[in-house]
Amino acid sequence: MREMQLTKIIATVRDNYELEKVIELNDAGVDVVRINFTHATPETSKDLIAGVAELNRTGRTQVSILLDTKGPDIRTGIRETPLQLKKGDIFNIYVDQTKLSQNSDIYCDYPNIITDLPVGYEIIVDSGAAIAKVVEVFDDHIAVEISADVEIGSRRHLNLPGMKIKLPSLIEKDKTDILFGIKAGIAYVAASFIRTGENVKEIRQFLDDNGGAHVKIISKIENQEGVENLEDICRYSDGIMIARGDLGVELPIYQLPVYQRRIAEMAHKYGKPVIMATELMKSMVKSPYPTRAEVSDVFNSVMARVDATMLSDETAVGLYPVRTVEYMAKTVKEGENEIVDPHHDFELQSDDENEFLKKALAKHALMLADEAKAKAVIVFSSTGKLAQYLSALKPNQPVYSFTTDYNTHFSFGVNYAIFSELIDEITWTMSEDQEKAINILKEKGVLKAGDRVVAAGVRNVGVNNPQQQVRIITVR
Repeated sequence: MREMQLTKIIATVRDNYELEKVIELNDAGVDVVRINFTHATPETSKDLIAGVAELNRTGRTQVSILLDTKGPDIRTGIRETPLQLKKGDIFNIYVDQTKLSQNSDIYCDYPNIITDLPVGYEIIVDSGAAIAKVVEVFDDHIAVEISADVEIGSRRHLNLPGMKIKLPSLIEKDKTDILFGIKAGIAYVAASFIRTGENVKEIRQFLDDNGGAHVKIISKIENQEGVENLEDICRYSDGIMIARGDLGVELPIYQLPVYQRRIAEMAHKYGKPVIMATELMKSMVKSPYPTRAEVSDVFNSVMARVDATMLSDETAVGLYPVRTVEYMAKTVKEGENEIVDPHHDFELQSDDENEFLKKALAKHALMLADEAKAKAVIVFSSTGKLAQYLSALKPNQPVYSFTTDYNTHFSFGVNYAIFSELIDEITWTMSEDQEKAINILKEKGVLKAGDRVVAAGVRNVGVNNPQQQVRIITVR
């Protein structure tokens, strides 16, 4: 059995990934596999997702599946040969491919680039490879001057820092990919380039209308507008990803640590899980060891109480994917051993008295667990809400959530300290359910005789009469 860490690990996998490698990643500490649909399609990824789902059904793995959307990004067009530019070169950017007249012209798929960008505005090319400064604006194109020697190939990313982008929350590709994902069994959609809370509500409506009410939305904060509307985004999201790649391009790079801290704190305020992403162990794409700065980055992310850390190229195309996860898991564990903060609190987004009582129950359960030096907390839930509240409060011990619902079972992949157990039946006779849960955890080697656990749950006694229960149990 792998060593238990409370902070979750997300690993990006290619759509042609071998299932045996997914098993190795899970055994090393991965809780969620991410598939990047900027490059993947339903056709290229269907076998992988079906294979992971089957591994989960047989119990060989327990990994949630996260579909990361392409989103409304802005890119150049397809080129037969890359455009080679020298510092100071001037070239044209068109929004109509039929207008391209010479090899130095490039196409951009965002029509408003002509009307929105003034002379002097600086476009970030290819995630920071160079800056293209607008020198003249015409009716059908803009002329720009490049800041450095650069090669612009097909479908290169263009960032427009500070601009309010007029694009839909979901492009057509996203809709097609998400519909596929719902049927295939994804647990999460990581929604790219979220700018407002309204964006999140639109995606939620699309999921709900298409059989995906159970799918959680992880909003990626990766531009200035998303930062400005962060509080509203947190209200409507199921989780937040600090997408430092684009965020570090859209904002001054030296301000990135400030903003990643603020984003994490806002997510904590609303009790939403937060994921730290991008280049956490980038050197291990080629190196068998992380750098000192990288392990410090992971450690400090844990100290900032993020719920999950994410690997991208390190596991997708790196030479040492499993070794990278092992180093991350060890570093995460070291960070958790140093945490001395009290439990976090969060604001409820509901006036429902039952939700208030669930939160109160969660706080009481964790207080008892600390006082009793409990090895674990046990909860029973069909919806997972009580477990989510426990996670948001940042427990000091693992929380085992027992559920009969398959979707709920895989909905905790990014939630700090929550480990789900799928069982056939919950009787809601608390003593009977608790005994069953303890026996399962004893068989798995989690508990042994003499350990203390705290068991918490809510059951209805009569009509509209929920009863909260919490007990300290010594394992026999």
